[in-house]
Amino acid sequence: MAETYPIVSLVAGLLLAAPAGLNPYLPLLMVAAMARFSSFYRPAPATGFLGETWFLVLAGLLFLINTLLDKSFVPGDSLSVPPAQRTRRLWVGAFHDLGQMLLGPAAGALLAGATSRFFPSSWLLVAPMLGALVAALVYTGKRTLRHRLAGRWGPFTNMLLSVFEDMAVVFTCLAGLLLLR
Repeated sequence: MAETYPIVSLVAGLLLAAPAGLNPYLPLLMVAAMARFSSFYRPAPATGFLGETWFLVLAGLLFLINTLLDKSFVPGDSLSVPPAQRTRRLWVGAFHDLGQMLLGPAAGALLAGATSRFFPSSWLLVAPMLGALVAALVYTGKRTLRHRLAGRWGPFTNMLLSVFEDMAVVFTCLAGLLLLR
């Protein structure tokens, strides 16, 4: 990775962390693939496991599962049903919601921490905390927007919104990775 200005490194880290609120696994998969198969991106030493084969396989599997579930569930709907009234399908949706809600900010923290070299080493947790905050805010926006628009344009609205979100994730991650160049 070429030497970048500290603020550019921070912005790149936040550009990688933000889309983790939309899809926590796609940014991890993209960064893991870049770290594993190219010399273009190298994560910070503490997060060197991002380039390991096992992490790439895990991120790929989680991405595939999330892709199927995100197209069929509106975020938060399954959690709003009391546990005693949930069917099997709603339990799957509830676990998907919890995964998105908890792993999105965790992935944002990991990505910001792996990329940002803006803060001195004594402030080790500042970049991951900023990444988690940004991913959590994006997730909150996603959940609110999907609830407002669900069903507005027919039965496939949620699926279309999920596809648009995935496209936004890809473009935002590419922008973050290109900033590191």
